[in-house]
Amino acid sequence: MSDSSKINVLYIDDEEPNLSAFKASFRRTHNVRTANSAEKAMALIEEEEPHIIIADQRMPKVSGVEFFQSVCKSHPDPQRILLTAYTSSQTIIDAVNNGHINKYMVKPWDRGMMEKTLDAVYESYKSQIEIKQKNAELYRVNYELNQFVYSVSHDLRAPLLSLLGLLDLCQNEKDQNQVREYYDLMNGSIRKMDDYIQTTLQYYRNLKTDLILEEINLLELVNEVTEPLLNYNTKVSFIANIDSETKILTDRVRLKIALNNLVTNAVKYGYREKDTPYQITISGEKIGDSHRIIVSDQGKGIPPEQLKKIFEIFYSESAGTTAESSGLGLYLVRQAMDKIKGTISVRSKVNVGTEFEINLPNL
Repeated sequence: MSDSSKINVLYIDDEEPNLSAFKASFRRTHNVRTANSAEKAMALIEEEEPHIIIADQRMPKVSGVEFFQSVCKSHPDPQRILLTAYTSSQTIIDAVNNGHINKYMVKPWDRGMMEKTLDAVYESYKSQIEIKQKNAELYRVNYELNQFVYSVSHDLRAPLLSLLGLLDLCQNEKDQNQVREYYDLMNGSIRKMDDYIQTTLQYYRNLKTDLILEEINLLELVNEVTEPLLNYNTKVSFIANIDSETKILTDRVRLKIALNNLVTNAVKYGYREKDTPYQITISGEKIGDSHRIIVSDQGKGIPPEQLKKIFEIFYSESAGTTAESSGLGLYLVRQAMDKIKGTISVRSKVNVGTEFEINLPNL
């Protein structure tokens, strides 16, 4: 059994023979550390938190119950086992109420019983950690969902109100040039609404759709993503440096979500000067058992202070520009990569361009 898979146990007792006996009994099957005082034990816990802490009740200066009472405030996760030669009901009550112990054992302990106890409380430790992680994830998802509902409703309402206002203006406008300008503005509002709706659908699909593995032709998927964007902006052109035979075994929905958002962002922000032609390059290659996909542009780039934030939910890299963003696109890319065990990274230099890199294993 490797050290990383062993149960980490800290045993505290002021009697050295007891420490030696425990270490001799369990050092081959467990990662055992020992301490002959509460002070030394606390230093070891701060250094590396154990899965299980065993403490003798009768120690000088600090009893086992008092030690556990202080430990559980700063380190609530480790399971706690109290050892004592005394079986008074008051000691047990104090241990449960004040020390929050998980198991109570009478000295001298039996090796077989101790081994079963360690296994049992370790299962409790794993369940406790799993519940803690799920609660944290549930809190995060609930928070993001609340933010998501607010953001989407706000972002959808803004272009809708703009559209209604422009329609009212058109009804009374006689100048055809002015009407044409209003139509262009309405077209922009409709595009924004469509972007928000598509992003909402992608968010839902990534959250709710089951993982379905299939062999995907990467070039065909890239063409599927880029073709509609040629109509979005006639100034953009795409270069796909991908072998037509390159195939990836992964989830099509998640990979398409990631590519669609990366390429769409490049179309929106990948130019140096407005109304001038520009190119987006999508490259793909197999490296060992994984695939690398790079989406790059030669646009204005992203300032260094923004690079660490761009994958956060509702963070908009277009702040301060004329482009509009829901702040969900790159967050969805990261979430999609998490689902299919891929990674996403970014390199950018102001006035040089931006490069997003996906590393994806065959699942």
